[in-house]
Amino acid sequence: MNKDIVSWQYLPGGEPVKQHSYRIRTGFYEKYLSGKYILDIGGGQGPAIVCNAKIIDLDFPGYDGVNLPFSDESQDAVFSSHCLEHVADPIVTLQEWFRVLRKGGYLIITVPHQHLYERKSLLPSRWNQEHLRFYTPAKLLLDIETALEINTYRVRELQDNDDGFDYSVKNNQHAVGSYEIEVVVEKIDTKPYLDFTYQRLADELKSRVSLDEPIVIYGAGIVGDEVYYSLRLHGVKSELVFADRNSSTLIDDFNKDKKIVSIQECFDLGYRHFVLASYTYQAEMDVCVKTLAEKRSQAINIYRVD
Repeated sequence: MNKDIVSWQYLPGGEPVKQHSYRIRTGFYEKYLSGKYILDIGGGQGPAIVCNAKIIDLDFPGYDGVNLPFSDESQDAVFSSHCLEHVADPIVTLQEWFRVLRKGGYLIITVPHQHLYERKSLLPSRWNQEHLRFYTPAKLLLDIETALEINTYRVRELQDNDDGFDYSVKNNQHAVGSYEIEVVVEKIDTKPYLDFTYQRLADELKSRVSLDEPIVIYGAGIVGDEVYYSLRLHGVKSELVFADRNSSTLIDDFNKDKKIVSIQECFDLGYRHFVLASYTYQAEMDVCVKTLAEKRSQAINIYRVD
């Protein structure tokens, strides 16, 4: 690590200065903030979290408070201290911060802790009228999980930072010491075999199936339910029809209102897009659909869950 980047003599500005010596002692800077390209979002007048970081505030050229003037996956780390609670849309903001982060890079966020700093249940803040929301660790993680696609990231650290906090302060007194939540998120390379939300399947169906064509989910059990809700989550607009091998009256345990038609009825209706929603019986289902299609001289498309 470049000793000019972080040293005992260098002090960041604002809230991060409280944790400077701790971060040096624990190797935090070396582990998460030793890259060449680092953004300090909302760093104000500085100094930045590390001396080679770019402070990104409203006066930075090309920055409008949301969109960053940097290309995809161009940054080694994105750091933001006590900023996310100010933005109008935290989901869009987190997605933008994550966009510019390279795979293997780190998104580091600190926000005031509702139970340490605000010490009240509802807005507005006693101490900063520009705070648009209160955060607990769970609420911060919820925003992260809402914003970022599954299996594109891992949470490497999450902590309540109350170092030096004075627990004797009254509600009408400003907090003393550290009063924040800190999370470190690593951007990872998505592995196809971890795509249990069927993103690839949804993308394939959206590109090949017109909106007026039904999609048959062949397999009305647990996997069929997972496929159904995942396709809806990923914006598949076509009608989704459940099909079972023989039955048109089978009722699923998880959805008492679900009517399941037989695979033969799907061919009678001229459906041609079939998702084989099973792992155990996928080969048998494949033979069944292809056999029916051949007998009826119907052109079909088959899609498989991975």
